[in-house]
Amino acid sequence: MTSSTSDLVADTRWNVPYVFKGARILRDTCSWADGQRLADLFDGKLLSFRIGKRHKSFFGSRVQFEKDCNHIQSTINDFLHWTATHDRKSLPVDHPLHKYPVEDYFAYADYMHLPELFGDEQHALINMINWADMGMKDRDGKESTLWIGSQGAHTPCHYDTYGINFVAQIVGRKRWLLFPPHSPIGQLQTRIPYEESSVYIDIEPSVLDRLKNIDVYDVTLEPGDVLFVPKHWWHFVSSLDSITISVNSWLKQPGDHEEQIKEMLVRQIVTSAIVAHDYSTDDWLNHNEMVTDPMTNLTILSGLLNNTESNESNEPLPKKSRTVITPTDHVHEERLTSITFGELGLSSTNEAQATERSADISENDALLKRLVKAMTERDTIDLIYNKLCTSHF
Repeated sequence: MTSSTSDLVADTRWNVPYVFKGARILRDTCSWADGQRLADLFDGKLLSFRIGKRHKSFFGSRVQFEKDCNHIQSTINDFLHWTATHDRKSLPVDHPLHKYPVEDYFAYADYMHLPELFGDEQHALINMINWADMGMKDRDGKESTLWIGSQGAHTPCHYDTYGINFVAQIVGRKRWLLFPPHSPIGQLQTRIPYEESSVYIDIEPSVLDRLKNIDVYDVTLEPGDVLFVPKHWWHFVSSLDSITISVNSWLKQPGDHEEQIKEMLVRQIVTSAIVAHDYSTDDWLNHNEMVTDPMTNLTILSGLLNNTESNESNEPLPKKSRTVITPTDHVHEERLTSITFGELGLSSTNEAQATERSADISENDALLKRLVKAMTERDTIDLIYNKLCTSHF
């Protein structure tokens, strides 16, 4: 019988990030090194790429959220052609990346859940992905997400509210900076722009010196490596090579139901502010997020809370059998160790703004954003959640 994702739990030793070597996640005899194999598998399918400015320093002058980027449709073949062309004038004018010099911009097709991408659970690529070597024999491409990027493509520092994460590097190298859940970097948390299940850091070069003594785990993933990201670990990810391809798989974990309630609380606060003041979603929501009606949010929240209360009021159920994830014997594990942020040697930069800040806003609008930020801080949401779960009328 196939185990549900919540039946699989990480080894208790895995309380920090681990890198695993020797796991064969991609089952294909063809070479993927130049990206052409993937292009052939996609057979001219258009993908959504976000286009952002490449940083001259590691963090750049400010965070580029998805909402700050341009978004285009391109085939992988066109993307590969662009990464290999350093004179954009040689690209045809109808090329989707024609106006973006590769030395100044990055392109990133990310968060692509494979069954949704193809609309077919039997696509060849889905069947090529298998997580059995990592001790997850029933997981394949149906539970996997694909990431394709150029040099400089990056994901802003954030943590995922649900589950644990395994990331397999297929082509090129990616650098990961990871911070523990209660790292002081969390003081820079923001939920504006809002994105369900992703809590971002709004970091600017001016604060780097204040972070020099905090712990960070720095690792560069090579092709064939698998990274384990524990629950609620902050991470910043950047592509180092001209073409990078990776796949990942998130696993639900005990406690995710509680996180669903907390995420719905945040959504209610943010969307209520947007609806009440008729704000543009461009400034408040990340790309692809939608405003949901506050009354709909309350209905969903009520259902989640009732489910929690029902489970608490019933007779205790027999303890559910859980399977500890155990990689196969030929897979070697490496426990990562921390250094201080200052040891990374990152410095502030004088480079021009990557994207323009929003136009000046009124004092009231600025105050409302501060209020929403305070109300959606982790400790505030924890307090509201605890009050909701212990109050009975």
